[in-house]
Amino acid sequence: MLHPNYPVVEGRLQMTEDWALALPEKFNRRLDNGDLVIWRPGFTIRIAVWNNDKDESPRQRLSWIKETMSTAAYDVEEHVQENVLRLDYRLVEDAEDDRVPAFYCYAVGEHSHVQMAFYFDDEEDVTLAKEIWRSLVED
Repeated sequence: MLHPNYPVVEGRLQMTEDWALALPEKFNRRLDNGDLVIWRPGFTIRIAVWNNDKDESPRQRLSWIKETMSTAAYDVEEHVQENVLRLDYRLVEDAEDDRVPAFYCYAVGEHSHVQMAFYFDDEEDVTLAKEIWRSLVED
């Protein structure tokens, strides 16, 4: 059941002028400390979009992300999709709830990059997380 006091989003979600993603089902939406949070019970996505303030190339920014990535990351994958550099991985984190290892991902475009963290209680939801992640496009 979704929270009645927050907006509901589904389908194409234009997050910024440059970035959009597709949500295959209904979620609540809110802003939290400048991050976009999309959630339903047992499944949360936290999204931050970072401008390329230092005028670095996408490869330079991806390099920095990889250098700062946790050494405990596993299932690390890197690829290019439509001129966007992508990096994703799983990470076991200390938590007081029943969540399974988180799914982290980054998409680096020419002018900005997106950082997404997916938290979910059911391991099968990694499929949904990856579906949403792969739908992210730079407009």
